[in-house]
Amino acid sequence: MVTYSKLEEITADMKAKWVLGIDLGTTHVKALALDSKGRFVFKRSLTPRIYTDIIGHYEQDPQEILEMVRSVIRECQSQSDLISIGLSGAMHTFIVVDALWRPVTKIWTWMDQRSGVTAKLLRAQGIAEKWYSRTGCPVHSMSPAVKWLHFSRVSGADLRPIALKDWIFYELTGQWATDFSTAAASGMMTLSGEWDDEILHTLQLTPNILPPIHSWDYMGKNVVLGGSDGAIAHYGLNALTDSDAAVLTWGTSAAIRVSTSTTTSQEFMPNGSFAYFMGPGHGFLIGQALSNAGNVLSWIAKVLNMSVEETIQRAVDVIESPESLPRFVPYLFGERSPYWDETLTARFENILPEHGADHLAGGVVLSLLALIVSAYRRLGASTRSWKSVYTGSNLSFATEWGRLIAKLLPVPVYSVQSEDASVLGAAKLAAKQQGWGGKEELDFPDGEPHHFVSLSQSDSSRLASRVDETVAYLYN
Repeated sequence: MVTYSKLEEITADMKAKWVLGIDLGTTHVKALALDSKGRFVFKRSLTPRIYTDIIGHYEQDPQEILEMVRSVIRECQSQSDLISIGLSGAMHTFIVVDALWRPVTKIWTWMDQRSGVTAKLLRAQGIAEKWYSRTGCPVHSMSPAVKWLHFSRVSGADLRPIALKDWIFYELTGQWATDFSTAAASGMMTLSGEWDDEILHTLQLTPNILPPIHSWDYMGKNVVLGGSDGAIAHYGLNALTDSDAAVLTWGTSAAIRVSTSTTTSQEFMPNGSFAYFMGPGHGFLIGQALSNAGNVLSWIAKVLNMSVEETIQRAVDVIESPESLPRFVPYLFGERSPYWDETLTARFENILPEHGADHLAGGVVLSLLALIVSAYRRLGASTRSWKSVYTGSNLSFATEWGRLIAKLLPVPVYSVQSEDASVLGAAKLAAKQQGWGGKEELDFPDGEPHHFVSLSQSDSSRLASRVDETVAYLYN
């Protein structure tokens, strides 16, 4: 006679073995499961609430996100023998926990601006430049170091800051840990990979109150610690140390990054790039971060009572016409690269009586394209050149926005055919820990995981000319 517990074991043995990647983004919690052949067998995208009830606050509920994570794990477990989970998390998230790792705050996302006054004070005192050169993390309200300094003025004892991904890892495993890429984005870790004693002294923290720093493949139970979404996107796209490709990501915010084995402050600081150490053997993530991206497109679409897709299409039509357009200074959410100033604001200029909704949309779209092009150029001045750009599926040739960007960049653009790079990287990291797919590659079901996009420059002459004019207007 087979007992119930034995029957469960037999049933589990009959189920396919899966690994699961979870990306804890600002807008979405995404999950992707792979089987041992590299096939995508499970996908989910959940949307946590962002609390903006108070001006300058951009918060999320850690318990809500934890339940989302647990729900996709339970769903996978009901369909498979889930053997490993990999994590990826948005950079610059900030939670304060007590001595038992219980949250006493919501999650302050990178967009949260309440610590802007503290960042401004650090810049005025000349401290910001020193911290930037030591850590590669610019002093800005996004920085967890700045957030903690702002918060700790009114905090009690036995509290400590932690990133969302690391808190989720603790909840799943009971282990207190962080990885190099997440620690680098906190503004508290040196370029050589240790907690910075001088900065911690200013923050009234000590290394033993912060989590130990590990490689992103560190495991607790069956969960892989993972890393920041930027670092794991590079892993997912096989664009690791000294790759000849840059990686462009687009979502609520945007960034373009390259990985390199070495860097110095003289290289990354003059052009406003960040420089995050990813750990021994992984080098540095050098990049330009833009605070204004999909969030601004969503805003103008709402203002004009259009869908985002309609907004882009109508904007493109008027951009490619000879009609004049208003100028849009796009700093609706302040700006990071190259200014690192959360106090910058947005505005329309040169509006004429003949301008309507399509012209306003055109001005906004032009300004956002100008941000991407200028960030691409500044990054090239901060590091070596590259031969191609990799993107996630939301910038593929199938999307209007992806086609626009491909027209403007001077190198070939490749995109993952069906998944965002960070969640794919988290799933690949979990797969690697099971020995699947060799060193870095899995056999993807659709062949090569990247799709080549090449558009002739003649297709984009008017667009490119108008974008260059907008770049000059914004930055000169």
